[in-house]
Amino acid sequence: MDTLSRRLFLAGLAPVAAALAGCGFQPLMARPEVDASISMELAAIRIGDIGEDEDRRVGQLLRNELIDRFTAGVGEQPQRYYLAIDIDQRTSALQIQNTDTVTRYNLELIARFRLYENGSNETIYAADASAISSYDVVDSEYATLVAEQGSARAASRDLSNTIAALLALYFRRQGA
Repeated sequence: MDTLSRRLFLAGLAPVAAALAGCGFQPLMARPEVDASISMELAAIRIGDIGEDEDRRVGQLLRNELIDRFTAGVGEQPQRYYLAIDIDQRTSALQIQNTDTVTRYNLELIARFRLYENGSNETIYAADASAISSYDVVDSEYATLVAEQGSARAASRDLSNTIAALLALYFRRQGA
């Protein structure tokens, strides 16, 4: 990049930065003191069992991802909240060959979650979140099973990130 191009790029970048600053844009975890208080609030959430029957394993993956995400860097805290999550797992054909053979599936996880204060039956925050991952179907049943499990792990990780971001935004709006 020559000097003139660099100057033009920087000149174009300045108005964009000014516009973002003027509109009140601020990253969710921008200020360290807010980041610490939000992390403490997230670490104070107790997560209930997730999923039943065929959704049980995916529920365990999601719960473990959430626990790791909520307690990262701050460790466990005295529990002040309870998070209840209902999860649905859907599989749909994504790629179908001319012979009507499905060679790729989408795995969609849909979570409806509610946050309660400990000792209360009143919902203080509720939302829905979803994540989609896909996997290939191959001749080997074992390889297909491993691919499906890997897809479930990836979707659980994505879903946990979405849920954590929504809860962090809730706590930020509450002034945590």
